[in-house]
Amino acid sequence: MDPQAFKLKFKYDTALMNLSDAEIADALEEADLVVKSLEFGDLKERAVGLYAAHILKVALKSKSGNGFSDASSMTIAGQSVSFSRSGTDAFYNQSIYGQRYLALKNSIPIGNDGTNPNRLGVGAFVV
Repeated sequence: MDPQAFKLKFKYDTALMNLSDAEIADALEEADLVVKSLEFGDLKERAVGLYAAHILKVALKSKSGNGFSDASSMTIAGQSVSFSRSGTDAFYNQSIYGQRYLALKNSIPIGNDGTNPNRLGVGAFVV
């Protein structure tokens, strides 16, 4: 995927559309290093796009470069509740694109050898 294809795919997100081609290319390069063909098979390009969109949205939310996290507790009418997520899920929950990437990743079956059996031509899901 190149920056023009990325902009076409995410054309409804004005924040992403306003980024320079160089910023998008950098995010796509990082995503391509993270997203594995063995795991995603034919869905690798989609996963790369979602991962790149996610890291760009997170960067836009924190222009100063400081880290931030999602809420982990709330109090209403004197009653408090706390919750936690795994570190990985918390990172992906910071944007809709990260949530979609994680959902895509979690929907792909993984065989005993750590690969997507559908990419290897196996006709059935491995359970």
